[in-house]
Amino acid sequence: MKCSNCSKEIAPADNFCPDCGFFNGDHARLPYESMKLTFLRADLHEFTKMSEEMLSEEIMNYLNEVFTLFQKIIASFKGSIYQVIGDEVVSIFGFRKEAGFAPHMAIFAAEEMFNKLDDVNNRKTLKRSVGLKIGIEMEIANIFNLQGELRDSFIISEGFKKSQLLQKNADNNSLLVGENLFQATRAFFGYRDAGEIVDNKLLLKSYELKFKTRL
Repeated sequence: MKCSNCSKEIAPADNFCPDCGFFNGDHARLPYESMKLTFLRADLHEFTKMSEEMLSEEIMNYLNEVFTLFQKIIASFKGSIYQVIGDEVVSIFGFRKEAGFAPHMAIFAAEEMFNKLDDVNNRKTLKRSVGLKIGIEMEIANIFNLQGELRDSFIISEGFKKSQLLQKNADNNSLLVGENLFQATRAFFGYRDAGEIVDNKLLLKSYELKFKTRL
């Protein structure tokens, strides 16, 4: 049989396509929903180097303050934090049914995250400032075992990989978006072409946001 998403040949017993990850099984047997989501991945740039010069208590206090601010900002723009991995935050916009204009809300949230991090850095007596690198992309996501909270669900989407690649290739204190996010928001936000990102078989066009509200 063929995958209904990418048309590659898969075994009849395979629920998930080994090539694209699409679910080809019986939806009636597994709580499932497919929807377009916006993935935002943010990394505290240079934090690892800075933490080498700090006490463990200082590190935790700093991270708690910054991530608490980020959580409030993301929630205020109708997003949800899906994962916190070390000094990185993975958040998703568009899951809440009442959350319209999710791609735009993700950009607004990112701008506010940059501004609030600047505030924290200016208040702290740090030997070096911590920067921020953000990647955002919009992709179809297959969501399984919905229990009300997004972080309790199992999500399959290229949005995770694409937002990570954008984040890793962003310059310090900058934001890169992918083609889907760019097309959805280009009428409202200004961008410059940041070239193509190549990772194995994945070719990703990137665009750097021209900040409007950066302090």
